[in-house]
Parts: sequence; structure tokens; C-alpha cells
Amino acid sequence: MSHKPDPRLVKRAIEHIDRARLVKLVVDLVNVPSPTGFEGDVARALHTVLKDSGLRATLQPIGDDRYNAIGLWEGAGGGKTLMFNGHLDTSFGPEQAHRGLGYRCEGTVIDDEWIYGMGTFNMKSALATYTVACEAIRAAGIVIAGNLMIAGVAGEIEKAPVNQFEGRMYQGYGPGTKYAITHGAVADYCILGEPTNMMLIPRHCGTTWFKITVPGTLIHTAWSNYERNAVSSAALVLDALNAWIPGYMERNQFGGTRPKVNIAAIEGGWPWRGARTPDNCAIYMDVRTPPDLLPVAVYREVRELIRGLETRHAVLKGTTVDIYVSAPGTSLPDDHELVRTIVAAHSDQLGQPPKFGNEIWYSDAAHMNRYGIPTVNYGSAGRIRTGGGGFDTHQGEAVHIGDMLDIIKVYIQCILGICGVAGGEGQS
Repeated sequence: MSHKPDPRLVKRAIEHIDRARLVKLVVDLVNVPSPTGFEGDVARALHTVLKDSGLRATLQPIGDDRYNAIGLWEGAGGGKTLMFNGHLDTSFGPEQAHRGLGYRCEGTVIDDEWIYGMGTFNMKSALATYTVACEAIRAAGIVIAGNLMIAGVAGEIEKAPVNQFEGRMYQGYGPGTKYAITHGAVADYCILGEPTNMMLIPRHCGTTWFKITVPGTLIHTAWSNYERNAVSSAALVLDALNAWIPGYMERNQFGGTRPKVNIAAIEGGWPWRGARTPDNCAIYMDVRTPPDLLPVAVYREVRELIRGLETRHAVLKGTTVDIYVSAPGTSLPDDHELVRTIVAAHSDQLGQPPKFGNEIWYSDAAHMNRYGIPTVNYGSAGRIRTGGGGFDTHQGEAVHIGDMLDIIKVYIQCILGICGVAGGEGQS
């Protein structure tokens, strides 16, 4: 079990937090573009940072110039290993930068309070907070008993190959984390600093992506039949799905949270050849699942829905249902040792316990927990410039410097509590 570290040691480490170093590190990482599939440069940059910080740093190649950057601080022995995990890839790259400052692959400091740029929010700032927390403990001359690991991983963003969309830029949803934990990056516990606005997230939804293909007949307009057009037939499926969604969300609530369903795309025909009917029409759908519902269960439900439609509408005969992403959710009990450690540290450093939340989004915590490493999401970055919660879709990504400094204090206490201090110094 973890121990309550000596407050004097925690205070000593906190006094060595380097604000200027933190800001520079966030800006430097943001300045290296790293959309999904192109994480090589930022992985090498983080590898250098970790090595210069005194950690034993390695680059794990996962293919196509994609790497994980792993840093290990080996303790004196006798304590547990705590991992901090964060993804290197960003939602967009420089070619997609638009609208506000937060979409640019360029870190911009505003009012000495905010840092804007692609990846500040999700989640290069987290990688910086992990590093600065580690550096502060080392600068304070404190030797930990267990090990501390920082893992910067490739390919977390929600992207998946389908149809003609293939290649490394579509390989998200966890290849980096899964590679890391199957190739030596193991720990007793893990904190994943996704931008939660310092809410503690012990559980979140899974996700299942469906491709529903409605058959049609390729024929010239002159001989076509509206009723047998694949796009027109797909409208029957869309109507049925939209009728099914509210009931699905209602009966699958967990902890007061309703999982959501998104009809994400529809594809059929050729805009450049309007004189031909489509030979099929595909509907793409993201179904969020509560932590205890497996993808196969929701597959059966959707498939039965489509089978019922086929019996009532002859034009839908031959409709297929395929899954191209299947990722179960995750849950850790509120009384788990890792959860209790974070609650205690947050309370000590920020004067009140953290809020708890269930999330509809998905993270690499699901992979970590599935491989036996208890993991929660707990990070900063969540406030927009006006001080509210959430993400500003116009301005793009931003992180609050004060929030980062606050969470570093919490991380320091968690590290000393879980890893312990060499010789048992200062533990109670």
C-alpha cells in the first residue's frame, strides 16, 4: 500500500518547481507538429528531454517512424512503480490549422497565464507536468524507493482505418500504449493526465464503431427506381437508428451518465457521376458503451435491429453490419488505493477533495487497466480563457499555467506516496 509522505519532503520538492521550465517545455513540445501517424519528431524531442532530466530514456519503435518515448527513474528499491502516461499525437496537424491560435502547431503564451497551440490541451501539457514534477523531486535531493516512469506514446487519438482510408495517419486508439505495456513499460499504477480540469475520472465509456452497408443497384438514371436506390433505402435505416438511440442511452446509464451515439458519416454514390445510382450506401456510427457492456453485446443489438428492418422492407435485404473499432470501457472503484492516494494529495495541496466524474470519451486507461495496471485519468488543462470548463471550438486548444502548477504539486505528493522515499525517510 502507499504511504502518506512527510509533508516537509513534499513541500521541499514543491519549492523546486520551475515555472519557466514548465512553460518552455510546453511551448517546445507544441512547436513540434505531431498529428497521428507522424509522432517521430516529437518522440525524439521528448526522449532528449527525459534523458537531460536524468532519466534512463529509450525510444520504442512501433513502425513507420513512429516511436514511444519512455523515461525511467530507478529508485533505491522497495517501493512501487508509478507510471505517468500521455499521448504524443494531436488531433490536427499544421495543414489543418485554422481559426484561432489554439489550432496552430506553435506555442503562444498569452498574458503570462495561458499557452495556446495544438496539443496544449490534449495533451502535451500533461507530458510537461510529469517531467517537471520529476525534476522538482530530483532537484530537492529526494531519492525515491520505487520507480517512476514517464511514457509518451503514439497513436491515441480517435482514428481508425476503414475502406480507402488506410495508413499510419489513421492508426489511433492505442497502438503506442499497447506496444509499451507489452514491451517492458509495466507499473503498479498509472496516472493518465488527460485534460480533466483536475476532476478525477476512475471510469469512462468504451466505443464501438459500426459500418452498416445498404445494398443497391448500379444503373443509369433513365432506368432507375427511386424506391430501390441505396441512398433512399438507407433513409429507412437512419430513421430506425434515430428511433433506437434514445432508448439505448436511457437503459445503459452508469453513475447517472448516459452513453451517447453519433451517426458520424454516410457514404454512397459518386458526386461526379450523377447519372448513376449508387450500388451501396454505407452508414458509419459510433456507439459509446458503459464500462460493463462489451462490444459484442451492442453488436447483437444493432444487428437484430437491422434484421427486423430486413423482414419489413425488401429493399434492405442483404444489409450488412460490421464493426471496425471495438474498444471496451474501463472502471476503477472509488475506494481503490490509487484513487484514495490522488484524493488525499489533491485535498492536501488544493484545500478540498477533487470532484469525481464519469466520462463519455475514451482513453488509453482502458488498455492499461485491461493489462492489469490500475489507471485513472486526472489532469489539468481543462479551463478555457474565460475560466469556464470545456474546450473553445473557435480558439482551439489552450492550457492554464496556474492549473499546471497546481497539479504538479499533487503529482509530487502522489509520487512520494506511491513510490516511497529511500530508507523510509519521511513516511508516516
